[in-house]
Amino acid sequence: MLKDIFRRSRGHYHALNRLEISASTLLHNYHHLSHLNKQPIFPVLKSNAYGHGIIEVARILDPLKAPFVCVDSIFEAYQLLKAKIVTPILIMGYVHPETLNVKKLPFSYAVYCPELLAAIHEYQPHAGVHLFVDTGMHREGIPLVKLRDFVLKCKSNNIRIEGLMSHLAMADKPSNKDTMNQVQSFEKALKIVNKMGVDPQWIHLGASSFILKRDKYSTQIVNSARAGIALYGIDPGNKSKMLKPAAKLISTIVQIKNIQKGDKVGYDFTYTAKKNQVIAVLPLGYNDGVNRRLSNKGFVLVKGVRCPIFGKVSMNITVIDITKVQNATIGDEAIVYSDNPNDKNSIINSAKVCKTIPYELLVYLNASTKRIGMK
Repeated sequence: MLKDIFRRSRGHYHALNRLEISASTLLHNYHHLSHLNKQPIFPVLKSNAYGHGIIEVARILDPLKAPFVCVDSIFEAYQLLKAKIVTPILIMGYVHPETLNVKKLPFSYAVYCPELLAAIHEYQPHAGVHLFVDTGMHREGIPLVKLRDFVLKCKSNNIRIEGLMSHLAMADKPSNKDTMNQVQSFEKALKIVNKMGVDPQWIHLGASSFILKRDKYSTQIVNSARAGIALYGIDPGNKSKMLKPAAKLISTIVQIKNIQKGDKVGYDFTYTAKKNQVIAVLPLGYNDGVNRRLSNKGFVLVKGVRCPIFGKVSMNITVIDITKVQNATIGDEAIVYSDNPNDKNSIINSAKVCKTIPYELLVYLNASTKRIGMK
């Protein structure tokens, strides 16, 4: 009986939760963004590919031969190296200088501090660097007033400057004064670099919002862009009808029970049954990426029926109402996060319920959850 319910054969591990990654959807989004940008784009795979699975996504995109894939850390770069990804890797985040004192590494680095520059000169002299300029966001980056000195250090140490980059604070607002100031500062940075005899191969300022509004930007100096959240089918401005979510989170019903009117559910008894109901237990919770703010507010789909989340989402358990589901059984699948943007439990709509951004829900998807590449 149990063998039939869970559809498994003896001795085989059955994953109760899985994240399905659609290869065709990722490729669709990539080509759509490339068309909008009309210039090469770099897929951004940082933070476990925005929760989708860095190795799974990299293997899907590797045949496209993008100029780079972008990661945040040397740890992520090593993950791709061990997975034999051949697309060049650009590490955008901070790298501890001594980390480079190992062996010859096939990575490029975004640089903005002299210490890392010195380490690259000493340990990785073959590496290409992308000068990260602070154009006004005032996070990481080389201040414009120090750019000349930085370039001089590169030239005196024969460090290869292959890129110039920055990041926009409000890329979804091209006509905003601060955004235009950032663009102008980036143009000044390129002039400084060019006057010093450096002509970077790659000039990239924008990410997803920049690409989606590329026609609103008049700057002509950029020749590439970084595709992050939009690659995975999420428009930060929630306006694109062409992007398609690339993943859906699926769980399994592991228990079904009847509760009576007045019965309470979950920690702190935050839900009280208003009538006799049928509930189901799912073996995942906030440890797995089901945001606690979905408690008593979110939905899950079972056999196409929208099932409310009852009670507080626990660390490893979520309880749902399946009263309206016909013939529900243990082993039935439950779509926790749908890949249909119109569903109540899509990442976009779930983020709205949680009063947060889709990025947060995605990156909290536990890396231990099985990722499955789909066609």
